[in-house]
Amino acid sequence: MEKRCFLVGRTDSLFKQLVASLLVDLTDEFELCENNAVDPVELLDEIKDARPDMILLEELSPFSEDSMLTHLLINIPNVPVIVISEDSNFMHIVRRETRQLTSSNDLIETLHLV
Repeated sequence: MEKRCFLVGRTDSLFKQLVASLLVDLTDEFELCENNAVDPVELLDEIKDARPDMILLEELSPFSEDSMLTHLLINIPNVPVIVISEDSNFMHIVRRETRQLTSSNDLIETLHLV
């Protein structure tokens, strides 16, 4: 079963082209979608329409700012975001988990899980 990846990066980014080429040429396990949006609202709509299993985010993209990353995690739950740095070659994998706080024990339990 193919996993749908949504690749977010700068339009003219060589890095984005390389990642797309790797995913398409080296494996048939992933279906790749790429962003065309230039503003955050359009990007969010594109991602929601694509219904990806994961989001690959170029760290140098304007969409990788902390506020945008938080916006993605809040508005597209259960989809991990992988921020890829071409400078350091690190990948930062970010997932959202939501828990309802109904008692002080819930807070303590959550702190133990982290």
